[in-house]
Amino acid sequence: MHEFGVVMAVTRATRSASRKARRSEAVATGPFGTLSHDELGVIVDGLADPLQPVVAVALSSTCLGLRAPLLAALEVLKERHARAVALCRRLGMRCANLRVAKKLDGYKKDLTADDMATLSMLLPKWLPRLQQLDLGANRFGDAGVQVLCEGLGLCAALPSLIIIDLSNNNIRLAGAEAFAAALRRVALPKLAGVNLIGNPLGNQGVAALAAPLHQLPALQILYLTACAIGNEGVASLVANLGKNDFKELVWLCLQAVQGRILANKITDLGLATMVTALDAGGLPKLRVDHPETFLHGNPASDSAVKAVIAALAKRSQ
Repeated sequence: MHEFGVVMAVTRATRSASRKARRSEAVATGPFGTLSHDELGVIVDGLADPLQPVVAVALSSTCLGLRAPLLAALEVLKERHARAVALCRRLGMRCANLRVAKKLDGYKKDLTADDMATLSMLLPKWLPRLQQLDLGANRFGDAGVQVLCEGLGLCAALPSLIIIDLSNNNIRLAGAEAFAAALRRVALPKLAGVNLIGNPLGNQGVAALAAPLHQLPALQILYLTACAIGNEGVASLVANLGKNDFKELVWLCLQAVQGRILANKITDLGLATMVTALDAGGLPKLRVDHPETFLHGNPASDSAVKAVIAALAKRSQ
């Protein structure tokens, strides 16, 4: 009888210890205890907003057992948040404000290729309301555009984006090709304005951009002033246009800006190509008024400019 009592006491003690262990485990891991580290990482990654990291940090604090498996993810989030804070300081705004911003005003803010890498990180998930992306006059070059477009290309769609300004950033062929690749991958149903003024795109850069620009369904304004474009660049833009190419384009700015090393050099041959495109029904919404303005400064003759004006006027009758 004594032995039986000892056995029962040991059994009760074992059960009690088991219950305590289960309670301890539940406290340590909570409802996430059955998930693998990879699964936990997926959850945290979905919540790990670099602009507002508090949600992911709060999740890791809900259970004692989450802190260790999520430590690596939290370290990545910490680094991304630091980069986001640095970018926001350059932009003169708080991270919380950028999260809901409709306009990112980065004009002449000395933004670097590293800043573009940070923006590239944020674009796919964390800037859902963005309508205007103004990155003009920062001189971050092809390297900056390439890393920016890596993130841009990861976006399935940017349904709110209306304007992209990349003017005066020393973008050459490599940058143009990266931008073109991103435009092909991303749905941009409302993109109405693209500003590339003052970049040394050259004829090859324009050729790389032409096809994806043609297909933007809402594009109304395209600025290519002082981009070192000649007749070949014009041909890439307007020759052999399909019925859906540039169907909403109202303003195509090809001003030369004489005296600049990047001046456009469109001659009579380039304008003849434009006339042919207009006569064939291309550029159906291009404005009739003051076409000499969007061609100003190019070495084409007055008669060639008048031919463009006549082709536009004829079409509007």
